[in-house]
Amino acid sequence: MTVADSYLGDEKVVFGFDIGTTQTAVSFVHLQDSISPHVRLVTKWPGQEDVSGDCKLPTLVRYNDQGEPVSYGAEALENASGEDGPLAKWFKLHLHPASMKTNAGAGLEIPPLPRGVTLKQVYTHFLRYIYAHTTAFFRDQSLDGQTIWDRVKDRVEIVLAVPNGWDLPQQTFLRDVVVLAGVLPPGHDPKRLMFVSEAEASVHYGLMHTDGDRWLKPGMKFCVLDAGGSTVDTTLYKCTAITPKLELEEVTASDCVQAGSVFVDRDAEQMLRMKLEGSKFSDEEFIKEMMVVFERKTKRKFDGSPDASVIAFGRARDNDPGFSISKGRITLTSEEVEMAFQNALYDINQSFQHVLEGANGECESLLLVGGFSESPFLRKVLREKNDHRGMTTISIDDGTKKAAAEGAALWYLRQAVVARACRSHFGTKMMVTFSGTNERHMERASDAYVDKDGVKRIGPHFDVWCKKHEIIRATEPRTFQYSQRWPHTQDMNERLKKPYLLPVYAFDDTDAPYFAFDRSGNRTDGHLVQGMRRVCTISADMSALRGSMTLSTSTTGEKYYQIPFSVKVYFGQTALSAELCWKENGIEKKTVLQVLPDSLL
Repeated sequence: MTVADSYLGDEKVVFGFDIGTTQTAVSFVHLQDSISPHVRLVTKWPGQEDVSGDCKLPTLVRYNDQGEPVSYGAEALENASGEDGPLAKWFKLHLHPASMKTNAGAGLEIPPLPRGVTLKQVYTHFLRYIYAHTTAFFRDQSLDGQTIWDRVKDRVEIVLAVPNGWDLPQQTFLRDVVVLAGVLPPGHDPKRLMFVSEAEASVHYGLMHTDGDRWLKPGMKFCVLDAGGSTVDTTLYKCTAITPKLELEEVTASDCVQAGSVFVDRDAEQMLRMKLEGSKFSDEEFIKEMMVVFERKTKRKFDGSPDASVIAFGRARDNDPGFSISKGRITLTSEEVEMAFQNALYDINQSFQHVLEGANGECESLLLVGGFSESPFLRKVLREKNDHRGMTTISIDDGTKKAAAEGAALWYLRQAVVARACRSHFGTKMMVTFSGTNERHMERASDAYVDKDGVKRIGPHFDVWCKKHEIIRATEPRTFQYSQRWPHTQDMNERLKKPYLLPVYAFDDTDAPYFAFDRSGNRTDGHLVQGMRRVCTISADMSALRGSMTLSTSTTGEKYYQIPFSVKVYFGQTALSAELCWKENGIEKKTVLQVLPDSLL
């Protein structure tokens, strides 16, 4: 896929990774000054030599009994009998946060990791493997590839596509994995590793492959539904400009639910077990054989028509007429197959309707991307549920491609999304001036105290930086004023050596709470108000602010030190970033703040 505009800058290679629950793909683009970039996909993987042009490989790692990886992808699947040791599959589900749990995801037993192997090790092994084959593919498929690689290997940049519902803890986990896998060196420039939501990557892919510049017009609102293996991401965009550059803005907060195709597989397996209860064909091995066919054929072809579906799983002598089995083939009614889709499609439609409500139902087109979106039944249900809205449904029929992988590289080149919607209320905790006329203050009057400056304060108050659904442009930061106070007896030389830590909290419900903590009096994160969670901590080196420190006298005559400063936060980007700003002798100064995500694993 060639992007028309010429690239201007230093030569480099950008790799886009989409490590999905069931399938993985990698894209790359070789950037050369004054040449139009051409995004390509890795289309050759070990064990898949007979599948020409298919860019996807199974997200699988086979281990031996010592916990060492022995095979990956299709080669790991070839020995599915288990004789070569345990198989790590669907391991992406272990990273999903609790906020993504849905009806379809309820009760799902995530396949356990091999004994003695951690999630970080599985990700590291798999990423190391696919990166090695990606770079080999680049060298083999490029003219004079080895020479080019030797020239650019230290200027590689990585884009990882992640679900909408993932946050800083998941990103930090993957940052560690990228280094452990040897993709980027320790201490690399942070700008060499970027994250993009799968939905945002997919909108770049979708618009490129549907000639979006032709059907889009300024002011038009359209929705992108990216249905993958485990998650379904829904995002509503407004086109704000076509020329000189395509620009899109999110209209409302995107949504992400665990309702991907693996949940159809899970429910199909449960349906088969119920149907075959009492039959000798309820044996585990027979069910596995049936599920292989269901996943590869039945699920992909089912369109909701009344015709029965036949799964060929056994031999000619395998018969049990009472359970619809004849000559190694089991017949499923349309209603039985539909049962496997019900939970996932319910959650997908609910998520879609929720996003539309945030835009008052305004949406002209629905763009379907992702492997699960190729399901004829999913498309049929979405059309039926939304026929009254008059939306045009646009889909891309290319089962050999993975939208988020190619879209990750296209995103790097085009970055058409210039404003994003906050998915939650974000902010920090702070103490506020006590007011006897504020009912919420009076409810906690016993918690009020006299601060070092003599002012009566109460809290911690949840100081909201951005509201849920609020639209923030990528280039426009938000600035918030704060100050730190210490008693004059404090040894400031020692105190300023310690970092200033500012926790960042998120709240997912509609209305943000006034206080950050419950009434227990305990100010640890275990006592946050229900629904509040800490997503990261911003760390500041306060020693640089010594020149702005003042010695003041409180209203009670006590002396205290004070340092006023502001925190400038960039929310509208694909990752949170912040700056610390202050004035020293009338001169404005600033420094980049370190964002410390909460530990995940």
